Amino acid sequence: MVLVGVAGCDKLAGLISSSSPKATVTEPASSPMPLRPHILPDEILAKVNDRIIGTRDLELTLQDLKSTTDALGRTWTTLPAESQPDQYDLHDLLDELILAEVRAQDSVARGLDRKTDVQTRFWVRYRNFFSQEWVSWQLEQVKQEIGEQEVEEYYTANRWIFRDPAKIRVRQLMVSAEDQAKAALVKLLEGVEFATVAQQMSVRPEAAQSPLVEQWVMRGAEKATFVASTDESVRALDPVLEQGAFAIDKVGGISSYLKGADGNFHIFQLVERQDGREKPLAEVADPIRNLLRLQKLSEKSDALRKNAKIDTFVERLSNVHQP
Repeated sequence: MVLVGVAGCDKLAGLISSSSPKATVTEPASSPMPLRPHILPDEILAKVNDRIIGTRDLELTLQDLKSTTDALGRTWTTLPAESQPDQYDLHDLLDELILAEVRAQDSVARGLDRKTDVQTRFWVRYRNFFSQEWVSWQLEQVKQEIGEQEVEEYYTANRWIFRDPAKIRVRQLMVSAEDQAKAALVKLLEGVEFATVAQQMSVRPEAAQSPLVEQWVMRGAEKATFVASTDESVRALDPVLEQGAFAIDKVGGISSYLKGADGNFHIFQLVERQDGREKPLAEVADPIRNLLRLQKLSEKSDALRKNAKIDTFVERLSNVHQP
């Protein structure tokens, strides 16, 4: 989150193409606020009363701006260092930080930092900030702990995970009655084109306009394991249809008619088959390292919880006001 003022926002837009008793909490005396790092003279960009804004302040703010831009799927544009009358530039960003600083100083001068609600919101952000810093630091630490042997051992023990399942691409003809299915199958066996029979007889909505709709199909158990639930490029069939479709032994071949769970009768034609394959270690080594890093991070987090003195009062959760 970028904490800057509203000045210059017109140019910034163009950059991106009932009361209950309150508990009191005493913060540990051993948890002081982080000290402001020393800023070298040639890194000073502005002085606001007794506070300094340095180059690193702008760099971190720029990183936040770019992350926001990327998250929106937009293209990030580098800000010019020279002042531009019609374009958001580094001068504007510095002005934003100066405005943020004078506002912050005035807030403290007016005692806003002593308001209970302000203090609570501050410490929520403080906690979350250092939690994320801990995660980032630990991920760098565990990266050094993971060797090639550990990666190879994980791959060997979980080899079944690292594979591309077999899938087939099929055309489908669907009718509502068995006598229709028999008639359609006879025509196909006599050599009538699948597209012609589908256009004449199929009750699938798309058949009249495009009888050659082709779908990639994967076995249901493998689709559930290897394909994201939101991925609509591959579908699964009910068990009876799946067995019949995968039993077609050659491209261009057709299945017998099959009664599906929907009560209709289906005939499939095989368009393409992709056999399953096991991914080599070199192809999955990086994902394995990332997975191992997350596992180690989880272990270290669990160790922290185990060693901490934690008391919970879950019966008070009903007092939490939700938006």
